Parts: sequence; C-alpha cells; structure tokens
Amino acid sequence: MAQQAEKGAPCLTARELVAGYLSGIDILRGVSVEAMRGEVRCVLGPNGTGKSTLLKVLFGFLPARSGDIRLDGRALRGAAPHEMGRLGVAYLSQRPSIFPHLSVEVNLRLGAWRYRGERGRVGELVGRACEQFPILAEKRRQAAGTLSGGQQRQLEIARSLMHDPVLFLIDEPTAGVEPRVSVLIYELIKDLAAQGKAVLLVDQNIKRALEIADYVYVMRTGTVLSEGSREVFGGDTEALVARWLYASGQS
Repeated sequence: MAQQAEKGAPCLTARELVAGYLSGIDILRGVSVEAMRGEVRCVLGPNGTGKSTLLKVLFGFLPARSGDIRLDGRALRGAAPHEMGRLGVAYLSQRPSIFPHLSVEVNLRLGAWRYRGERGRVGELVGRACEQFPILAEKRRQAAGTLSGGQQRQLEIARSLMHDPVLFLIDEPTAGVEPRVSVLIYELIKDLAAQGKAVLLVDQNIKRALEIADYVYVMRTGTVLSEGSREVFGGDTEALVARWLYASGQS
C-alpha cells in the first residue's frame, strides 16, 4: 500500500491520458488530473465526455494508449485492477459492486481479505465499520441484496475502508438513490477527505458535488475544458459551468 503523506500532498497524478475502447477512436484526448490528500476533487460534464472512462483508465480497467499515471510518484500505467487495490486505490462504480446473496457482515469481511489470516484484526475492522455505519450493524446478518440503494452504497464504502485505501475513485455515487439518502452519501464522501483520503469524484449532480468539492475539473468531448478551486466558480456555479461546457459549441 502507498505510504501516508501529509494533507494537501499530491496522491495521484495523471498526465496527457489518451484512451478509447475501439482502435482509432479516442474517448480521452490528453486528459490531465490530480487527486490530493484531504481533498474532494470533482470531474463534471455532460454524458459522453469521458468522465467514467477516465476513472476506468486510472484504475486499470482500460489501458491508456499514452500518458502517465503515478500514485505517490510510483508509475502505475499498465497496472491491473487487483494491483491498484493492493496499492491503496479504491474504485466505486456507478452500481454498488456488492455480493447480493451474502450477508452484510460477510461482505465486510471480504473487504478485509488481505488480513484473512488474522481473525482478531478482521473482527476489529468489522466492528469499527459497524460503529461508523449503524445501519450496517443493524442489518449485518441480512443479505446485502435486500438493502436499499443508499444502504448498499454505504456497505460498499465501508467495505472499501477495510483495507485503508489512500485514494477513492468514485463514479456517480448517488445514481438511483433518493434525495434524502444522497445527502448522507455526500457527507460520507466529505468525511473521507477529512480523514486524509484523496477523493476523485465523477458526478452529474453539479449542485451537490460543488458543495463538497475542493477543486473541479470540467470535461467536454474527452478533454478538460476548465479547472479550478470551488471559489473560482463564484456564486452562480451552475451558470458558469454551463457557459464553459457549451462555449466551444457557440464559438
């Protein structure tokens, strides 16, 4: 696992990434982003701009054709997803990747797989997760597939915390989740940064994402059109983002 570093230190750096699913067709066309410890960085933009593709490339699901990816200075381009997990990177896809027919507790224990020979430690980690997520403690014997969408997302976050990742790549965390539960999910994401984790968040919910973002990347057609701190966006953030997103089409 990557070593801990001070808050605000670069965790992940990606430079000039080019990638796509079909030969000769690039979805990402020179994308550069960073994830900083203790910060939530959001990638915003309309559908089809390459936001989810970016996370897949960073986690190793899709190889980059060119560019550079580093975690705490270590070259990662070409690393497989299982290696990324071992190095301290957690990936949360749009749909929670839980084991629906297994209990909540077993799902949590699977998150501590690297400690499988240490029963005491695994039990301690499960107990800590249940303290942090009371709804999981309440339903720990229940099949994970019977949980609501928001509860499944909490389970996924709790399970990923079992191996103490340094970086979270999160794709559309509240897709299909009711608004009142979405508030809780965003609070959990903000808390990850407060714990010193680096978070790179892809989201369509501009308003909510900007409420927790420290820094924002705006993507359009496979490139980063604009970027800056939350303060740079000013008061009318949605209007400003809209102008950036569609400026090239109006020029």
